[in-house]
Amino acid sequence: MADTGMVGKTDIRSAMVNPGGWKSLLTFFILTLAWLAGFSSRLFAVIRFESIIHEFDPWFNYRATHHMVTHGFYNFLNWFDDRAWYPLGRIVGGTVYPGLMVTSGSIHAILNVLNIPVHIRDICVFLAPVFSGLTSLAVYFFTKEVWSAGAGLFAACFIAIG
Repeated sequence: MADTGMVGKTDIRSAMVNPGGWKSLLTFFILTLAWLAGFSSRLFAVIRFESIIHEFDPWFNYRATHHMVTHGFYNFLNWFDDRAWYPLGRIVGGTVYPGLMVTSGSIHAILNVLNIPVHIRDICVFLAPVFSGLTSLAVYFFTKEVWSAGAGLFAACFIAIG
């Protein structure tokens, strides 16, 4: 019996109409757009006003991060900030949750080890947009586990613009 070549044609047709591949590509595209929407919405102030820190809490967090990067973590924990809560001052080490400062300081240290000189202010400014985009991805994976992939995509897009 001679081979007519029909097996090759059916393989090509089934590969072109593979719904799993298109579904994965569409999911990746929607998640990329959700990440970009979350990133861009938080980056709007940077584009409009330049890379500055405004508001009081982000300014304090930047000052605390800058102090930690320049003086070390131990001195940061024992730092008495006489410019916060004027005229009383503030013992910073016992009154803050240092997660934001440690994250920014770690990113700064890693970039310096890689010989990429970035000021700590720029890291503090761009940390919120990057984490906003990553939040939409985390919400997608959480909602996908709890409910379904479609609900995860909806939740990721919803939180990206929120």
